[in-house]
Formats: sequence, structure tokens, C-alpha cells
Amino acid sequence: VRVSPELAKIIGAEVLPMSEISLRLHQEALSRQLHEGHDRMYIVCDEDFKALFKLDRIRVSTLTNHCKKHIFKIEKEKTAKDKSRSKNSMYSRKLWLSPTLAEVLGYNHMSRHSVVKEMWALIKARGLQDPKNKKFMLVDEDLMPIFKAKRIQTFGMMKYLSEHMCNDEGEFEYSRPYPEYKTADEQSTNGSTEGS
Repeated sequence: VRVSPELAKIIGAEVLPMSEISLRLHQEALSRQLHEGHDRMYIVCDEDFKALFKLDRIRVSTLTNHCKKHIFKIEKEKTAKDKSRSKNSMYSRKLWLSPTLAEVLGYNHMSRHSVVKEMWALIKARGLQDPKNKKFMLVDEDLMPIFKAKRIQTFGMMKYLSEHMCNDEGEFEYSRPYPEYKTADEQSTNGSTEGS
């Protein structure tokens, strides 16, 4: 963690592990002979400690709590490897859809996340949620080849959808061409570059 200049002046470092901070404060109080009484429960603050804590006297057990406003997390910068991991995660990687699923959604190449998102939009648009129990959906004729049941649990739909997705483009043959699916982020990015 990074510490404020006031705290750094006492402990002698600007960046330290959290566990080191209270240890160094105790050591500094001992070296300056600031502990009060034989039990050393309190520290009588000198100028540096007063500037830090804004108190004349402080209980040793509360040092860490009083330091919180002087301690800041160091944000780790994302490396190119971290960024590529998030872009190519299992849910964001684009997969090829079976002709049956492609016909329903209108696209043949989508991420798992996008497939589920579009499927939920379709369920809501067609009013397919079971009115008696919203955890279930009633499967209509168009969706029967995908789900192969009249009623399924909506949160279990990925079990059925994953049978209609693959990494390999050549596994499916399509009867017609499909447009490229673009997420909202991709659409806004392309829209801003096309207009300029």
C-alpha cells in the first residue's frame, strides 16, 4: 500500500505491506519513548504523531484504525496479458452457432454471453415465461428443436444452448448468409468512427 507523507515521515517509507505499517509505528513509538505508563496501552503523541493523528494521546490498539485515512491501495495496472484474458474469456469468445440456433437468433457467430442475452430478449418479447413460475419458460414451436422439451428452467437453458455452439467454423453448414453480430460496445465504437 501507499501511505500519506505524514505517515511516511514517521515510518520511513512511502510504500509498505499493510502488516508492516502498525509494526513500524510501534517501533517508532518505542524508540521515541512515547508509551505511557508501565503497561504501554497508550502513546503520548509528539509533534509528528500529533500531525498524523490530530490527538494528544492515542490507544495502541487503535493505531491501525486511525491510520486508515493515510493508507491508499496501489492500483495494479492491467498488462496486455490480463486484457487479452478478459477479451477471450469463455463467455466473451465468439462461437459458431448451429443452423437451428442461427435461424432463431438471426446470427451464426456470437459469444455465449450474447446468445443468452438475445435468448432472454426473445423469451420476454414472445412472453414465454411460465406465468405460474417465472423460473421456467414455455417452449414454443420455433424453439422446440433447440430445447426438445415443452417447459424448461430458464437458468438451465445454457445446457441446451451449448449443444448448438462450437469453436470450429466448418462444423456447421448454413443455408443462407447471416449478418455479423455486434455487441452494444462494438456498435457504439463503429458508429463513432464511421461518422468522422
